[in-house]
Amino acid sequence: MKLIDYLKQENISVQDGADEIGVSRQAFNRYLTGSRRPHHTVMPRIREWTNGAVTADDFFEPSPAE
Repeated sequence: MKLIDYLKQENISVQDGADEIGVSRQAFNRYLTGSRRPHHTVMPRIREWTNGAVTADDFFEPSPAE
């Protein structure tokens, strides 16, 4: 699940999400837009905070079938 979809589903604000995982609102917003991927130290916090609904794989686009 994409992080933005999780926020919408759970009715969580960007600021609350950023606060929950301990990053700036600006960094969190970049995760939402896809302009930045979470650092490897942040990703476990996102996975834990979302109870596994959002994983590292959700920040990568699938490779096109060859």
